[in-house]
Amino acid sequence: MEPGDRIIDLAGAEGWRDPIVSVALAQALSMFLSTQRWFAGKGGCIERVECDCHDIGFDQAGWLLARIRVWLAGQAEPQDYGLPLALAWDDEGDDQPRPPRSCTLARVRIGARIGLLYDACAREAFSQSILRMMAGNVRIPLGEGWLKFSSTRVFRQWAGEAPGSLSVKCLSLDSSNATLNIGGRMLLKVYRRLRAGINPELEMGRFLSDVAGFGNVAPLAGALEYADGNGTVIALALVQGFIDNQGDAWSYTQDYLRCFLGDCLQQPDALRAADGQVHGRYRRFAATLGRRTGELHRVLALHTGDPAFDPEPITVADLEAWSTRIRSELATTLDWLELARSGLPESMRVLATTVLDAREAVLARCVAPAISDPLPMKTRCHGDYHLGQVLLVGDDVIIIDFEGEPLRPLEERRAKHTPLRDVVGLLRSFNYAAHAALRQATTAGMGQWQLLAPHVRVWEEQARSAFLEGYAQAARGCASDPDDPWQVQALLELLTLEKASYELRYELDNRPDWLVIPLGGLCELLSLTMKEVPR
Repeated sequence: MEPGDRIIDLAGAEGWRDPIVSVALAQALSMFLSTQRWFAGKGGCIERVECDCHDIGFDQAGWLLARIRVWLAGQAEPQDYGLPLALAWDDEGDDQPRPPRSCTLARVRIGARIGLLYDACAREAFSQSILRMMAGNVRIPLGEGWLKFSSTRVFRQWAGEAPGSLSVKCLSLDSSNATLNIGGRMLLKVYRRLRAGINPELEMGRFLSDVAGFGNVAPLAGALEYADGNGTVIALALVQGFIDNQGDAWSYTQDYLRCFLGDCLQQPDALRAADGQVHGRYRRFAATLGRRTGELHRVLALHTGDPAFDPEPITVADLEAWSTRIRSELATTLDWLELARSGLPESMRVLATTVLDAREAVLARCVAPAISDPLPMKTRCHGDYHLGQVLLVGDDVIIIDFEGEPLRPLEERRAKHTPLRDVVGLLRSFNYAAHAALRQATTAGMGQWQLLAPHVRVWEEQARSAFLEGYAQAARGCASDPDDPWQVQALLELLTLEKASYELRYELDNRPDWLVIPLGGLCELLSLTMKEVPR
């Protein structure tokens, strides 16, 4: 049986919370979740699913909110998800678009009437209903708490006078969050994975837009949250102003490198002689990105009286805690790499062996930097900063997605840190972009890795230096920016180990053929001899 084939019989049931219906819905969800890219438990075995389903009947575009709890084999803690659901009845005719099969959970029957139960994000009326309720700041009793729809002071500016009538275009339903374009004016993001606590993306959006007035972010316009009887909040969705753009910086960089590598094959000698001059256009972009990043960190270092955002001095205890946690995470990651090594392709196994043979040297680098007075400040920061989190808008950039690293708990994502953590994220992203472009070029038969790699290394050096120059220009004198270059270098090295460890874990779980990038980054950081092999 495929997802969507199961039949849920509602005849005689007392609503969606009827025990028999709940069991049938849980069975359908178990099959459905295992096929979804956004489900974090794809690699595990689902042992049990529980579903608490509520009918949100605010207007004619009523929908169901399913709060799902999933237990996986071998894991003590369950995973929580939110899934809005809608019904499409067969007798509604052609006026109601049929949902994609990939969004369908089950068939539903009441007597002779048959319909489909599906992800409501695929239904235009769902998004329109969300906007109407945000515009009215509606509160709906739900279980022992409240479903809270809220709008910010810029909501009307972006939504207009009739937000519930705007057209809806699905941008992504299978990513970690569902994303929908509302009338070319706004973006609706529906969170799939639910976590109890203050959502950093909502919190950062409110601060940057309403308090700091930072203009290079997508402004937060509205939010949908659930608050239980104890006051614990769970973010379900948000709406931001849509800023017309030319795509994200990752795509721009890949397009740039594809053209550059094509030129390298056509005129390699000329490019080799002019390596320092050929990247003027990209250097200007990287410098702008560095300046905007520095400006972001400046506003996050402002004293506003909000304890969640006011900067605090970095202490020796902070440095010890950071280095201890990074060492522990890296040791666990290397254990996972050891378990996976035998199954890796030969070229990847060579790199894995190089890193694993240097295990003690790697872990020995996870030491707390000896930072002298005056100590820089720790502040809130982006937390998951890379080229994919940056949009190009003319000659400027917009920074998006302040959710933080999705593998980390909310309290870690909201914790104050040195903003150099964001700097490391961007520098590592340049390295990822270089490797991705080389992989694409060699796979497409454009040339050999050994021929093209030197040119891409020069590009990466140019991009890094321009970004760092722009960042230093904007961040100089900021309370969170260390004065001593040695302190900066020591922190960058420690944070690069943290980032490489995170990358290794992510690629082991999701893209083993990309392991070469974090492995290569570790080798370069530790000055290990790395055999140049085709990736």
